[in-house]
Parts: sequence; structure tokens; C-alpha cells
Amino acid sequence: MSGNKIPPHLYHRTLKRYSRENTMTILFPLIGLLLHKSLALISPPNPVRRVHSQSNFARHQLHRVPLLPSKSSNFPYSTSSNRPKSNHVISPSFFSESNSARDETSDISVADSHEETPLTVAIAVGITTSFIGYAYSKLMKAGFRFFWKTLPSAIFEKSTGGGPLHSLRSLLIRYPQAYIVLLMTFGAFTVGTLSTCYFPDMFSAHGYVEVLSQEGANSDGENKMDKFPGARGVLIPVLIMSCLTSVTGFSLGPEAPMVCAGGLAGVSLARKYNEYMSIKSKSNAAKSTNSLEETLAYAGAAGTLTGFMNIPLAGPIFALEMTCRDAGISSGAARSWTAAMAASLAGMVFVRGGFDAASNLGGHFTYASKAGVGVLNGIEMVLAGLGCGVGGALVGTLFHKTVRFLKSVLWPATTSPCPPRSKYMPILKQTLVGFLIGLLSIKFPQTMFWGEGSLQCAVDGQCTAFASTPHGIPSIMTQSAHVDPNLPFSSHNSPITAALQVGVAKFLAIAIATSVKLPGGVIFPLLSNGASFANALVSAVTSVIPVASSSLLVPTIIMSFMAATLTSITRTPLATVLILALTSSSWTNLSAILPGALLASYVSVWVSNFLSKESYFNYSDSI
Repeated sequence: MSGNKIPPHLYHRTLKRYSRENTMTILFPLIGLLLHKSLALISPPNPVRRVHSQSNFARHQLHRVPLLPSKSSNFPYSTSSNRPKSNHVISPSFFSESNSARDETSDISVADSHEETPLTVAIAVGITTSFIGYAYSKLMKAGFRFFWKTLPSAIFEKSTGGGPLHSLRSLLIRYPQAYIVLLMTFGAFTVGTLSTCYFPDMFSAHGYVEVLSQEGANSDGENKMDKFPGARGVLIPVLIMSCLTSVTGFSLGPEAPMVCAGGLAGVSLARKYNEYMSIKSKSNAAKSTNSLEETLAYAGAAGTLTGFMNIPLAGPIFALEMTCRDAGISSGAARSWTAAMAASLAGMVFVRGGFDAASNLGGHFTYASKAGVGVLNGIEMVLAGLGCGVGGALVGTLFHKTVRFLKSVLWPATTSPCPPRSKYMPILKQTLVGFLIGLLSIKFPQTMFWGEGSLQCAVDGQCTAFASTPHGIPSIMTQSAHVDPNLPFSSHNSPITAALQVGVAKFLAIAIATSVKLPGGVIFPLLSNGASFANALVSAVTSVIPVASSSLLVPTIIMSFMAATLTSITRTPLATVLILALTSSSWTNLSAILPGALLASYVSVWVSNFLSKESYFNYSDSI
């Protein structure tokens, strides 16, 4: 053997080995490409992700050039300069989209390729937003305690001398019910002034739903997530105004503001994260964070709901279901599932393990008697679920049509320029509406507040006195009530009429406050409203069909009607049932009651879509 010549037997052995390696190097990319195309036919991914991934795959193959030795070549294990060239190099033109994809994705960041959001980022967002929700709950409790416990105690119990407020105090002592009207008028005036003069373009849950329900970019190529404002100048005003609306007595809840605040915080953190990654990678290209912002908007909403409501599973599912009107979730929500769950669980660990570690877990709303377990057969469950689903859809459809009608009356569309004096008309309208709702609340104190604290009173037909609930107000203020909130419906001459009156009054209080654009949500207000109508339905059913005391038909009807009323508005059937289940006490036989409630929730959404193409929220991809 002279020079670098290889013996024939060694050359053929090497050739076979390199032929196998070269064959595998060619076959594996082909198999991967076929699998990629097959999966694309089954579940087509986002075009940006498909182009981005294929261009990376093509560029990867450029650096894997297989070598096939020839007889005249040198030994293949020599230096790289002596390695022979191969005739089986995979050209980048083999991939038809790779060359154009490289140009199309040059400006696209990794965050916008619909790759999975880093788990650490979702956890950080969950911890941050859950603290926002927890702090907001403490703020609401402090506000309620000040306006409805401390201040009334100072006015009605402690003696004061003369002064400019002496005459006002004397009037309130003589007419204590007037305190409700004065406080609700003050709340409406303050919120109206802030929203009109200082924050006229306030972001709300309606904007959250409208933006995230849109699939892809706008027709003009505009990034939909650009409609989310920065959290710095919007987050605090949203929380303050919604808190003031709720604690001054209006029947609007904090859940929608929590969704809005969490979405704003999540989007802002996504933008900060993308800026950090751009600086770290030393890239000067314009970055688009559409996918990351969308995912962290859902994660932020899940975190705030978890921190506020202490329900880790229902919070993220509610935030994900909320942006689809068809009892499902959108494709963007599906991509954000893992991040939303991670944010919710991280928020739960942070809040329940740190700030609220001593409090007991579990719900506290009781739907059934504590005396026995109770029974429910299949036909009762099916009839209750179907009937309550249709009934809840009718109530929900009537509600959003009433809100749209009132908005068209209070805020008529006009193209003519408004005179300068009309700038203050919204303040006047909101103040007047606050005064009218205050008068309604004197006759029906059950309509006050967002309903979570007094929900037990609504669930059991006022067997639990309104004054004994966390949202109970001094009994001196409820003396003029048309239906005494501290007496059961069954104690009235007509339980059906009493329950219907309370239900209609609550319905009007929610619809009017919403139509005048006071910030707040409708989750627990509508659950409470549904409970009042359900008690009227129970009174009507039991007066015709005798129901055994051990039957679970009554609690099934109540929970099912509550769920159906809410889902016909929010289109969140699974999350609603989870909210009701996770807030129920251990006395509630959920294994028997939940199937009917779940049936009613989905039936309500489907019937609502059949009854009206319009809905409470505006969905970008509406049918």
C-alpha cells in the first residue's frame, strides 16, 4: 500500500457504511416533510408558523451535506480539506417555500411563530396578575365596609354637634333609606365625571372579547393586539372606577374588570418580554408579538380571576371561553390553554400559599337541605336541565336586547358636531340613572351590590336573611322594602309573586346600570338574578307537582336556572358550572345536581344563538 491508497476491501466496507448513512440522511428529511404535510392536512397550523418552521428546516439541511466517497478520493476520515464532494446534496430549492419563507420571516420574532409560550413567562404573569386580583378583593371589602358599615354607624349611632353636616345628618336619621339614594347618586356622579373628563376611552371587557375573538389580522393587515392599550395609564383607572361602582351599591360585579385588568397586564408584560428578547438577541428588526400578547392576555385574565375568586380551574376556562360565542373556545384560546392554566395555578399557589394561607378552602353556598342526602332520578334531571336551559336563554336574550334598546335611547348615534355644553351630558345621565336605581333599591334592597356576598339569600329563597349575609346593610335602611329581604319568600301571601318581583327588579337594576356605561361585570349579578327567577319557578312547580322533601329537584332547578341565565349572556357554559360547583358547600350533592346544570348551560347557549344573532358582547367572528 503506497501513499494514501485504500485497500479494496476497506474501501467497499467504508462505501457501504457511508451509503447507509447517506440514505438515512436523505430519507429522514423526506419522512419528516411527509409527516409535516400530513399533519397540515389534518389540522392546518397558522401560516406564519408553517412558513417559519419550513424555512428553518431548509436552512438546517444546508449544514448537513452528506458525503459519498469515490474510488479516487482520499480516506474519508482524513482532514476536512481532503473530504470528497457528494452528488447527493439536498438543495434548498427542494423545499418550494423555503426561499420565500426566509424573506417573509426575517421580521418575525420567535414569539410570533405560535410556538409555546415559555412556562416561566406564564408563571410570572400568573403571579403578577393574581396579586392584582387579590389586592382588588381587599380594596372592595374595605370600600364596602367603609360605605355601608363605618359611615352609617357614624351617622345613625354616634351623636355629633352642630355644623354644616348637622342638617344632613338629621335628615338621614329621619329618613335612613335616603342614605342609599345619596350614596348611589354620589357613586354614579363620581364615576361619570372620571370616565367623561379624564378617561373617555376606557378599555373594558367588551374590548377584550372583541379583540381576542378575531382570528388572524385585520383585512388591512393591522395587528389586532395593537388595540390593547398599555397598562400604565389604564389599569389603575379601570380598577378604581369599577370598585367605586360596586361598593356604592350598583348591581355590577368585579369579574369583568378583572378580566380586563388581567388582559391589559398580560399584554404589557408580553411587550416588555419581547423588548428584552430583542435587546438580548441584538436584533434591530421590527418585532411582532401578536401570538405572545394574545397568549399572555388570556394568562393574565386567568391570573386575576384566580386571585380574586380563589377558583383556579374556573378562572382560566372562563377567560378562554369568553371570546367564543358558540359554547367552545377560539383557536387563539386553544393555543393559550397551557399558559392560562399555568398562570392560574401559579397564582393560586402564590395567593393561597402566601397571602391567604390561614383561610379554609371550599365553597360556602348551600343548595340543598342539610338534613338529608337527597335523591334525583334521570327524568327529573333531564326535564330540569332542558326546561331551565330554555328559560335561561329567554331571560338572557331579553336582557341583552333590553340593554341594546336602553343604550340606543341614552346614547343615540349622531354625526353632527356636539356643542361644548353636551360634553357634560354623560355625567348628567349617569347621575340621574344612579338616583333612579337608588330609588329602586329602597323598595328592593335585594338588587343592591354584585350578588356574591348575598347569593345565599337568593339561592335559598331568602331563608337566609339579607342582613346576615356579608353584603347585608343595617335593617333601618330596609324598612321601606316592598318585599322584605329578611323574610323567606314562602312567608309571603304569594311566594311566586314575591320572587318574581325581586327577579324583575334585579333584572332592571343590572340592565339600567350596564346601559348607562357604568364599569362592572354581570357574572354574580346574573347568577343572583337567575336564583330569584328559579325560586319563582320552584314555587310554581311545587304548587302543581308535589315534590318529596328528600328530592334534589329543587336545588337542581335553582342551580340549572342560575347557570343558564349567565351562560346565555357570557357564552361560558363549562366555566359557569365550575364556578357554581367550586363555590358550593360540602352539603351540596354535586354528583347529582351538576349533570342537570351542565345540560342547562349548553342548551342555553344553543337556544340563545337560535333566538338572536345578536349577543351581549360583540364578537369579531360572529355568525
